[in-house]
Amino acid sequence: MTKQLTLFSTEELMSTQAVRDSFDPARLTQARRLAGITKQALGDAVGVSGAAIGQYEAGVSPRPEILGLLARELGQPVAFFAMGRPIGKLDVSQAHFRSLRSTRASERLKATSFVEQVWEVTFALEKRVAFPDVNVPFNEADSSMSPVEAARALRSYWEMPNGPVPNLVELMERNGIVVSLLALRGEQDETARVDAFSTTALNRPIVVVTPERARSVYRHRFTCAHELGHLILHRELAVGDPRQEREADAFAAEFLMPRSEIEPVLPATMNLPRLGQISQKWGVSPEALVFRMQELKGASDVSVRRAYQKLRSGNRQEASVADYPGEVPMLLTEAMKVADKFGFSIADLANELRWAPERVRQVLGFVDERPRLTLVR
Repeated sequence: MTKQLTLFSTEELMSTQAVRDSFDPARLTQARRLAGITKQALGDAVGVSGAAIGQYEAGVSPRPEILGLLARELGQPVAFFAMGRPIGKLDVSQAHFRSLRSTRASERLKATSFVEQVWEVTFALEKRVAFPDVNVPFNEADSSMSPVEAARALRSYWEMPNGPVPNLVELMERNGIVVSLLALRGEQDETARVDAFSTTALNRPIVVVTPERARSVYRHRFTCAHELGHLILHRELAVGDPRQEREADAFAAEFLMPRSEIEPVLPATMNLPRLGQISQKWGVSPEALVFRMQELKGASDVSVRRAYQKLRSGNRQEASVADYPGEVPMLLTEAMKVADKFGFSIADLANELRWAPERVRQVLGFVDERPRLTLVR
C-alpha cells in the first residue's frame, strides 16, 4: 500500500538536506536488506517506484522528503544514510551458511547485513578497547589435512587440556573470534531457517548463531564448533559445497569429542542412560554420541535408528544457552562495559555509528542482562 508523503519541519528538512548532500547508497542497501524488504515494496511504502529505489542504491540521491520517509520506513535515523564512516561490506558468497539450501536468498542478504553491523560495532570499540589478538591458524593449516587432523591440530595449537571443552564460546572469543547471536527485527521463523553462519572476509573472524540454536546448549556448542571448522578448513574456498558441511561436522565432532578420549568411555552397546551421563559431562547431545557410537564402535544401523527414535520420543528438556553463560557471547558486551568506564557510552557509540541506541544494544548483545555463571561439567 502506497503511503502518502508527510510534511517535514524546517529542522527536519535541513537535516535531511545535509544528509542528501553526502548520501551513501550502500547504507540504503544495507538498511533495506536488514528490514527484509524488496525495492518494489520499499518504493510502494514511500510513494516512489521500485526502479527509483534501485537508482538510489546505485548512487542517485533521493529528495529530502523521500529520504526522511525512507528513514522512517526502515527504522533508521536520517543520519544513518550519510557518508563518512567505515562500512564492512560482505557478499553472500563470502559467508558459510549452515542449511544453505533451506535458506532463502533474502534471508542470507539480511544475515550478511547483520554481520556488517557486527563488524562496525567491533571496529568502533577496537579503537578504544584492546580486543584479544586473532589467534586462529588460518595460514598454518595444511591443505591436505583432514577435518579430524585439523581439529586435533587446533586443540594442540590452543594448548587445550585433555577432556571436554568447558566453555566453547568463551574459548573462541579469547582467541579473537567475534561470536554473536543474530538480532533481527520480528522474524523468528526466518532466523530459524538461517541457522548459523561464519565469515573470515572481514578483518576479524565472525561466527553468528541464531536464537533457535541457542535453545539447546548442546546444539549451540556443536554449531559453534561446526563454524569454527569452516574458519579453519574453508577460508579460501567457495561456499555452498555440501562436502564442506560434512567436513565441518567431522571437525566439530573431533574437536568436542576427540576419538582417543571419547572412544574408551563409550559403552560397548547402545546404552542410552549411559550416553546421557556422558552427554552431560562432555557438553554434547546424546544424538551426537549415538553417531559416534556408530562411527567408533561399529553400532549397527538398526540400533542407531532405534536410539534416535527413542531420543525423539522422549520428553527431554535440554538446557538453553542462557543456563550456561560460558557459552553466551560476551566479547562485545564486555568491551562496551570497559569503554563505558572510560566515558564512552552506548549513546556515544550510537551517535558515532548513527544508529538508534536500541539497535546498538541489540547488536552488542545487551538484550538479556542475566548474571553470568560458568559452565562446569
